[in-house]
Amino acid sequence: MTNQRKTGGTRMTSIRTSRRRRRTALGALGVAAAMLISACNASTSTGGASGNSGSSGGSSGSGQAASSGNKPTITLVTNSWEGSLANNVVAQYVIEHDLHYPVKLLDLSEIPAWPATAKGQVSAVLEEWGHAQQYNTYVKGSHQVIDAGQEGPLGNIGWYVPTYLMKAHPELATWKGVQKDWKMFVTPQSAPQGQFLDGSPSYVTNDAALVKNLHINMKVIYAGSEAAQLTEIETAYKQKKPLIFYWYTPQYQNAIYKFSQVQLPPWTTTCAKLAASKINCAYPPYDLYKIENAKLPSTAPAVAAFIKRFHWTSDDQDQVAFDLAVKKMSNAAAGKAFVDSHASLVQSWLHGPDTKIVVPPPGT
Repeated sequence: MTNQRKTGGTRMTSIRTSRRRRRTALGALGVAAAMLISACNASTSTGGASGNSGSSGGSSGSGQAASSGNKPTITLVTNSWEGSLANNVVAQYVIEHDLHYPVKLLDLSEIPAWPATAKGQVSAVLEEWGHAQQYNTYVKGSHQVIDAGQEGPLGNIGWYVPTYLMKAHPELATWKGVQKDWKMFVTPQSAPQGQFLDGSPSYVTNDAALVKNLHINMKVIYAGSEAAQLTEIETAYKQKKPLIFYWYTPQYQNAIYKFSQVQLPPWTTTCAKLAASKINCAYPPYDLYKIENAKLPSTAPAVAAFIKRFHWTSDDQDQVAFDLAVKKMSNAAAGKAFVDSHASLVQSWLHGPDTKIVVPPPGT
């Protein structure tokens, strides 16, 4: 929803890359970012059990890399949301311990990750939200990227308010209530308009278009990152203040705080075809999926097969994200804890069937 970590609810680091059409880094940045990948790789550690997303949380440094022989290093993209890191630390643990390949985690935004995967600078991305345009270019078009099947969780993006606010103002259950009550959301940053809180400005969201096209007197204010957005949400929540914001599931914070979704006009394929500035409907549903470089099945066949089989639930992801962000477990410790307690699931990743492929619909 896809850049960081936190502590006790605010540990998110700023790796949260632009998220889905939910957050998508501007396409124009893709080429420049891809050119910088080699430099990023140089700064991405593969040793130690750091909890930072930019480092390999696996068993590198404890003899694991030595057992990899001449096997290629597997590079997994960590996007800017905690769930992306949760995917990667578990996958990394299995790839290093069961398949004996060295693994590197690379912080990279969603859109630049596509050309990087196509060029083989990235091995795989374990969580994609939509990206129909990139899918058509690299999967259907050039065939440089493989659709590795569904990840498991269903993604949902939308407008949310704290549940205490929804109970006090039930009209906020729909966008028409927001249109009526916008004054309660005025802040010094947004005055004289109401504030709609977004995360990173690198996210490509529909919110500015929605407040304009639904005639809601509000201004989109970017917190700067997912971590900064969460800090503002937590502060308002503790003080029981009015707040409306862009949010999503899966997200481990939803088990800590009670949020309620505001109903927007329903998403339709017709709305999805509108220009971004004309969008006037809810965000689409997302079947989260994985991608891998087209040459991975020949350069690292066991890893390619594992990625195609990898799947879990929203609760699984939230559990690992919670361990990382709130319990402050290292990448390696969080990955090991999950693997050790889900032996049958891990075996299905190693020996089971490939996950189902669902092509992202237009407009996502």
